[in-house]
Amino acid sequence: MNANVQNSTGEVEVVVTAEMTAALDGVEIHPVYSTFWLAYHAEVAARRAIATFFEGDENAVGSGLQLTHLAMAGIGARVRIVARVETVEGRRIRCSIEARVLPSGTLLATGTQDQVVLPQHVLTEKVRQAAII
Repeated sequence: MNANVQNSTGEVEVVVTAEMTAALDGVEIHPVYSTFWLAYHAEVAARRAIATFFEGDENAVGSGLQLTHLAMAGIGARVRIVARVETVEGRRIRCSIEARVLPSGTLLATGTQDQVVLPQHVLTEKVRQAAII
């Protein structure tokens, strides 16, 4: 992993659609941006923060996600999720996550996302082993 990864950022900007609302077992619970989709977009932003810094055959796998959903964003709201690399300890990388509703700047969520960087051949073997368990 290139040392310049420290403090790098990745972003995702989305407009909340009906597909992204809070639903369980196919039943809409609330017509607002769901924590599920927020988590997905946080993962994408964190990956974008580090992907260009891989060296050789490196790749990464998520190892943790913590989010606190603080506010609501309705259908049609524009949301920006920013992941910033905060710590790099060996192969482990932690990104801080912040989501805001635009243009108001309302803080929607905060949290962290962890990734572990490994050679691609190691990840490929782990995936192969997982498929037979």
